Amino acid sequence: MVRPTAGLINNMKHKHVKIAVADTNVRGVEHVPAIEFENGEWELINSPLYATQVAAGDIIRILDSETGAFEIVHHGGNISVQFYLAETQADDIQATNTVIKDLASAIAALNGRMDGYTAGLIVYSIPAKAGFSSIEKLFDAAVFRFPGAQWQYCNVFNPSTGEPLNWWDK
Repeated sequence: MVRPTAGLINNMKHKHVKIAVADTNVRGVEHVPAIEFENGEWELINSPLYATQVAAGDIIRILDSETGAFEIVHHGGNISVQFYLAETQADDIQATNTVIKDLASAIAALNGRMDGYTAGLIVYSIPAKAGFSSIEKLFDAAVFRFPGAQWQYCNVFNPSTGEPLNWWDK
């Protein structure tokens, strides 16, 4: 099977795949833009806003189309990071836009991108080759500039054990 390269993915027609939102208080599914392959595998175009364990460029196979249960076939090399604004700004789209603008050049400097947002929450995809120390420095500085904000890796740690997944070393 020939998979599209990252540069070509924007020229292909995409659909949306339902993937499970787990590891949160609210369970459900999220519709994520993806390219469907003939063998039933999907390449995620964006990192999900709510669902964890995957990032843009990952190849997944849906195990249950109703619940969105999936397995990762291949990691695409991106780290997904969620950035949460302070609880007092959770519904503030202007504050969210301020953070987006503030982080834009630093994210771009790591060859990363913003993949989605809603009031109070932003998701980014950053190549693993940018390095964890660079990613952590960027987001720790953002938390300092935006008191009450928090951030987390979405596809770096096992949600059950907290152990690093180490897919970036393979």
